[in-house]
Amino acid sequence: MQVHNIQSTSFQGKTRRFVTPEVKEGIRELLTKMNSETDYKTNKYVFKSEFTKSLKYGDKAEFIDGRLYLTKFPKSEQMQKETLFTIGKTQLVIDNKTGEIIKFVKPFFTTWKKIMKNVDEYVNLFKQNYDNSNVITKKRLSMQGFTEEGQMLLKW
Repeated sequence: MQVHNIQSTSFQGKTRRFVTPEVKEGIRELLTKMNSETDYKTNKYVFKSEFTKSLKYGDKAEFIDGRLYLTKFPKSEQMQKETLFTIGKTQLVIDNKTGEIIKFVKPFFTTWKKIMKNVDEYVNLFKQNYDNSNVITKKRLSMQGFTEEGQMLLKW
């Protein structure tokens, strides 16, 4: 009876994936533009805020801001929370601060090289056509509520 050697198997942890610095900078630009469109109105007791939540390119790609900023924030604070990016059947959750892809759903036969190329392509498309409503559809959300003074008034 002959005994054959078995190849050693190394069990490695999850591979961490990051977007390129150019894509990360593009995401920062998009988030800054989206936040700059925020419209916040208040009186002493109530507030109303309207803000851009997502950008959509037909049924091919969607860029969703995972943050919930009701007012405008300085440029230095834009890279908080996550961005959700959908390209066809691929869905990515990208950490804005580090550029790491935290979660993903992708077709089995789609390579990471192709995904990264598509992410770069669509981030550039969103940047270049940001104000072109014929190409990009912006989804805006509206929130309203009581200010701290308004809540105190309700307690009486």
